[in-house]
Amino acid sequence: MPAPPLLRLIELPLLAKELNEQAAQKRTYLIRFAYASVLFTAACGLFYGNFLQGEGGSAGGLGQGRKMFEELMSLQFWSIYLFLPAVSCGCLTIEKERNSLGLLLITSLGPWQIVIQKLLGRVVPMLTFVLLSFPLMAVAYSFGGITEDYLWSGIVLLVLACFQAAALSVMCSAWYPTTVEAFVANYVLFLVLYNVLPFGWGTWLFAHASDTSLAATCARSTFSVFLTAGFVLAARLFLVTRAFVPPRNVLLGLFQKLDAFFNNANSVTGGIVLVKDGDPLPGAEPVAWRETTKRSLGTFRYLFRVLVVLELPLLAVCQSLQIAIPGGPDVTQISNLLYGLWCLAGAMIIVHAGSVVTAERTRQTLDVLLTTPLSGAEILSQKLQGVRRLIHVLLVPFVTIFGFEVWWFQRSHFRWLYLALSLASLAVYLPLLAWLALWVGLKVRSQIKVILGTMALVAAGLSVPAIVRAIVVQVAGMTVPLWLDCLLALGPSEQIAAIEGINPAAISARKEMEAAQLAAFLGLLAVNFALYGGLAVTLRRMCLKNADRLLGRLTPPAGDLPQPVAAAVPETAVAEMV
Repeated sequence: MPAPPLLRLIELPLLAKELNEQAAQKRTYLIRFAYASVLFTAACGLFYGNFLQGEGGSAGGLGQGRKMFEELMSLQFWSIYLFLPAVSCGCLTIEKERNSLGLLLITSLGPWQIVIQKLLGRVVPMLTFVLLSFPLMAVAYSFGGITEDYLWSGIVLLVLACFQAAALSVMCSAWYPTTVEAFVANYVLFLVLYNVLPFGWGTWLFAHASDTSLAATCARSTFSVFLTAGFVLAARLFLVTRAFVPPRNVLLGLFQKLDAFFNNANSVTGGIVLVKDGDPLPGAEPVAWRETTKRSLGTFRYLFRVLVVLELPLLAVCQSLQIAIPGGPDVTQISNLLYGLWCLAGAMIIVHAGSVVTAERTRQTLDVLLTTPLSGAEILSQKLQGVRRLIHVLLVPFVTIFGFEVWWFQRSHFRWLYLALSLASLAVYLPLLAWLALWVGLKVRSQIKVILGTMALVAAGLSVPAIVRAIVVQVAGMTVPLWLDCLLALGPSEQIAAIEGINPAAISARKEMEAAQLAAFLGLLAVNFALYGGLAVTLRRMCLKNADRLLGRLTPPAGDLPQPVAAAVPETAVAEMV
């Protein structure tokens, strides 16, 4: 018996399916716990640092709840704008990558129902995160200084920000064929719209809601509501028209256009080819051949163009720093340039290494690859050949910066020590990033989750020393103990900064370094390299040793192995064939 029309209107099967799937995953509760921990730790740190350390103790914060509330709301807004797109941009692209969007479109659900339920499937979990901040709002409200309209305006704008960020993500997910493209486009489009139309976003509306009523704030939010509705309408239009658009590699397409241009221009020079890509046919390593000849970041000529894009601006900046400052370049500017290069190189390695297995799963070609007579360890080693080429290319801009610093400060006795330690950091940290991303890619099936998870893991590990020092010094008002300072100094970010701290410029400024200080620094650095180098070796061994199991290959029992063909043919038949 069919359901009544009223019940059919309120039935949300797709939303119920997604919420049930999220409720059955441990990851949902772990993320919620992590979000609550970060939110409460940051909020309590702000509250304590701003008010409870003032004159009069806790009573000194009475009447100052307005500032507490504004800092909490700012933290919530940016958490929504940064976190929600990451979990929402794959709501439709995952269906496209699994080839299940066509099946979803032929069901009784209309395009509007699919878009709305996909939107609600991302908004509802985020609203539970917003609810976690209500106790903190109550704490801020209890200190006074907040009107009731201001409190409700903040709550309404937070809910509107959730719908707006999710609607933008659904629109990008409906347009782009892959999750990675939707992820990148989501953040780029958000930054553009946020700077072009700042009055259409929650942060600007909340900044102008302090001295107005709730009704005035809601009226001022009309444009933001229309902007959200525009995102939803665009997602509805793109859902059908872009449902079966094949995925394409934007970077590879750009490189192919450049190839066509240079090939046409090369006719003037008589078709001279400086460097060939390699053997046009696969040899003993077919997977490695495919990674280094068919991938955009594996082919030599494409990697050379990436190198040119990185190296030429770097050379120009280094030269300008030398000319602009007569006494030598500024150490801070050079260090910031190096830190930026570390971030860029780390992101490129994580994206490439984390995609070598998940991309095969997305294209549904991993099963075909597993049927080849190659072991899992051989497949992974050959798949990483393109990543190794990328690392070799990235070494050039790093060595350029190190070489410029050594050349600028030739009178320093520590220049060769600085160069040796800097090169050792590259030899330890870059392979560690590659194997870490590969290990996460073997554990997680979604490509976007692998990239985001690995980046979040690396960012958390790099920021732990700074967070612990801020809590001990600023919140607790204590001095960092020596044992804790040595433990925190083992972090990669601390060691990279420490190496820059003994670079030729810094040593020249101090004229000398104490022997005890140098010995302690070298000892910590040796422990750091041994620790993270051992971690890289361990990850490599885990990946290669358990490659078949992690890739999903089933190993048959020994008794079920097929016998060789020659053993199954009778000897008489063999004699007749001869």
